[in-house]
Amino acid sequence: MKYTLLILLTLVNSLLVAQPNKPQPTVFVCNYTGVRTPSIECSYDPQATSIAHAGRVVDRILKPIGLMRNFKVMECANTQNCFAAVQNGQRYIIYDAAFMQQLEDATETDWTATSVMAHEIGHHLQGHTLTTGGSTHQKELEADRFSGFVLHQLGATLDESLVAIRAIGAVYASATHPARATRLEAIQKGWAEADAIYPRTKPVTPSRLAAPATAKESSEPRKSGAESVAGIVPTLVTQRYENGQVKYKGGVLMNLRTGYGTYYYPNGDRYAGQFAYDQPHGKGTYYFADGDRFVGTFRNGKRTGFGTLFTADGDVEEEGNYVNDVVVTASSEKR
Repeated sequence: MKYTLLILLTLVNSLLVAQPNKPQPTVFVCNYTGVRTPSIECSYDPQATSIAHAGRVVDRILKPIGLMRNFKVMECANTQNCFAAVQNGQRYIIYDAAFMQQLEDATETDWTATSVMAHEIGHHLQGHTLTTGGSTHQKELEADRFSGFVLHQLGATLDESLVAIRAIGAVYASATHPARATRLEAIQKGWAEADAIYPRTKPVTPSRLAAPATAKESSEPRKSGAESVAGIVPTLVTQRYENGQVKYKGGVLMNLRTGYGTYYYPNGDRYAGQFAYDQPHGKGTYYFADGDRFVGTFRNGKRTGFGTLFTADGDVEEEGNYVNDVVVTASSEKR
């Protein structure tokens, strides 16, 4: 079934009105950033590809806490946000697919969109959408705390749980949303609560792979072709050691290596791939000075996820799933 809704999103009291326009009771509407959004018509189509994908993300968030989805997921383009809303007793998670993709691209991690979705789901599960009117600081912090707890259960690190609010959270408080620092603290509390109940495995000291040190010198940055998110545009830079040799070539965001780049280590090693918060994070290749190379995924500077270590001759030396730079599940097949 496909039908149209008119979303009137304001900062405090908001309406979700069905077409044709008829008087409707005020309902709870919360958005992630608190930014005012104009009136926009949106169509609910459960067969849409983007909605199917978003629904899977929502189900993934609910699985660790043993709940089934009892609200509808709806795409609404050009809103540059994500919302929790209720109309006529039906609960909705409303999102802008293009905005969520831009957010993931800029932060180089899909944890960003997951965090935003988890926040809005938190509003529904904590009963915020049972009341009329807009959001409050207390409701926002409760939803932030919930997102931190859930992201821990999904496997996100503390830093990964904070990426979204760091990227698009407002520095200063508004009438409905707390300041970024306060929201960061709420997410940290949620993550820590989950970790106290379900502690992570203690980190393993890396045997070979080291995270790059922060560069001190850089050339004048120039704008890259990356799309801006919340007014922040990644830049491309070349950083050098004191002897003039190249240290890093790639993207930088807020003085931190972000996006695709290549880092040249003093010992002759080299990493080419995705960065986030100054460290290898995402897909990449680590080239050892002796000719060996590792191809796989990284998190916070360490090999995490599936990867393959090749010898200089191209043979597979080691392959499997890694955690904190150590292979924990080796592949049975060798090429």
